[in-house]
Amino acid sequence: MKADGTERRRRAGGSVAGTAMLAWLFAGGAGVWLPAAGPPEGSGAAPAGGAARGQAGGTVADGVFTADQVSRGEQTFREVCSACHDTVEFSGGRFRFTWVGLTAGDLFDTIATLMPEGDPGSLSPAQYASVVAYLLDLNGYPAGETPLPTSLSALQALEIVEAP
Repeated sequence: MKADGTERRRRAGGSVAGTAMLAWLFAGGAGVWLPAAGPPEGSGAAPAGGAARGQAGGTVADGVFTADQVSRGEQTFREVCSACHDTVEFSGGRFRFTWVGLTAGDLFDTIATLMPEGDPGSLSPAQYASVVAYLLDLNGYPAGETPLPTSLSALQALEIVEAP
């Protein structure tokens, strides 16, 4: 187990990103959220965010969602999320700093387990995946021919990298 408790949180059923995001939200969302740090450089261990998993399944820069999915995600964001959130919270430098090095599964799991506030998990997996596709599109990732999966294990195989 790492000194920061990363492995214990994963075994307990919570994601690293979700746990850290929850702490950030309880702190009022002020400042910048920092995901858990990975192992020391050169240690030979895989980063906590899942780069090793991402290598097996590709990256979000590979066109892993469709334009239709983005449209549905935008609609869901407007109807459900925009009452409390603005897209600026999920795009540009803030998005890159928070999510690059983690996986689409980490993003999906964080949103699905924490949102919407007061009723987390109330959207369908397809709606959560569409919101993730929308957020990826906002950040310059390309759409493709295949929809973003709704399976957490499949999403964990898609690393979030710098946008092309």
